[in-house]
Formats: sequence, C-alpha cells, structure tokens
Amino acid sequence: MSHAPYPPPPPSPGPGFGPPAARRPANGVAVAALVVGIIALVTSPIPLVNFVGLLLALVGVCLGVVGLVRGRRTGRRTALAGWGLGLSVVAAGVAVVVGFLTLRYLGDWLDTVDPPEPSAQVGEWFTTDDGDLRIKVTTLECHAYDPEYATGPSDVECTFAFVAQNRSERAISLNDVTVKSVIDGAWDSADVSDPALGDEYQSSVVLEAGEEKSLAGDITPRTGHLDGIVFDADDASSHSAIVVDAGEASSGQ
Repeated sequence: MSHAPYPPPPPSPGPGFGPPAARRPANGVAVAALVVGIIALVTSPIPLVNFVGLLLALVGVCLGVVGLVRGRRTGRRTALAGWGLGLSVVAAGVAVVVGFLTLRYLGDWLDTVDPPEPSAQVGEWFTTDDGDLRIKVTTLECHAYDPEYATGPSDVECTFAFVAQNRSERAISLNDVTVKSVIDGAWDSADVSDPALGDEYQSSVVLEAGEEKSLAGDITPRTGHLDGIVFDADDASSHSAIVVDAGEASSGQ
C-alpha cells in the first residue's frame, strides 16, 4: 500500500502579515510635560510675560512628576517626562529671577520704592550708577525759614553745598529727578543751583562728560525732619540711589 507524501508546510507569512508585535502604549502625560516645559522656558526670560512662564512651569512640574510615576508603573518610557520636569524647574527659576528684577525696576520707574537707608556721610566721596556720577557733600546746614514765607514758627529750610563729577561719556542733568531729599521717611524735592550763575533762573544744572562743578542746593523740610539728600545719575527715587545722612541737621531748629 503506497503512502501519499505529506503536503509541504504552508509558507510563512511575509512582512506585514500575522499578529502585530506588542507595542508599549504612549505616555501622553510625559509628552505634555515636555511641551509645556519648552513653552515655559521660552516665555520665562521675557519681563511681564515671565509670570505666564512661571504658571506654565508649575504645570510642567506637575505633569512631569505624574508622567514619571505613571511611566514607571506601566513600563512606559519616562525620558520625556524627565526632560519636561527638568525644563520646567529651570523655567521656574528663571521666571522668579526675572520677576524680581521686573518688579524692582518697575518700582524704580514708577517711584513706588521706599527710600533706601543713608549710606554716605557729609564730607565723604561716593559714586552712583557704576561710577557715572561722583559726589561729595561738603556742607549741610538748616535754619529757621524766612519769616516772610513761613507758615509757622518751627518751619525749617536747609542749604547744602557739594562737588559733582561726571565720570561718564554722556551729559548728566542734575535736577528734581536726579537730586532729591528724604523727609520723615518719604521722598521729597531738592533744588540745585550753580553759584557761578548767580540769581539766574536754573531749571537744572548740566554736567557735560568729564566735567566737575561746585554746586549748591536747598531743601524745605518746614516742620519735618530731613533724613538725607539723595543722588543718582538717572533717577534718585530708586534702589540704586545714594542717600547722604543729614543726621540731626534739621532737628531743634
């Protein structure tokens, strides 16, 4: 009895046939963390916009942590979540620094900062704005206000003399913006004049680049206490201004 040969085995399926290979499910939270972290890092160095960058960075940190935890539990990849978390942390740090500087200099510009404590004395040289302006107040005296203009018997006016050197390459105008006073802890005005011009009206005194002048000024605390005279080459009501301590010059007058 003859035996029929066994049929040949069926050909193996070519590429693209048969059951699909198992794939790891995507970690959508990790992808979101990376995208949010990139956007936060781009926006965080921009003043004012940096506050949006800070919010995005906080969201990115949360998404990054969730992405790492979820990826480790399910065997999904966690590299994207790690990158998102790292970028968000960096973005948060940058946004905080930029925010601090923005509020600081915005306060200078709007004159909303509190006067700094006195840091110079009468008869002492000091510089402002990285050395642009060098000042020495030589005298500071207070006396009873002119009775013709006084509003009360205890009104006081103060006069001071100082030497100013412009060490920059630009002209500096010494006026009610760059020279002020602090009276009872609050900003106040101070008038500057050039004695060489006599009684000629002066809205400001201009120091050309490299020029030095001996100048005078007057302040009217009236019944207040003069805390100090403030100098700055750009804006005296700022964090960078230098306050010359007036001591007890306006007391007991």
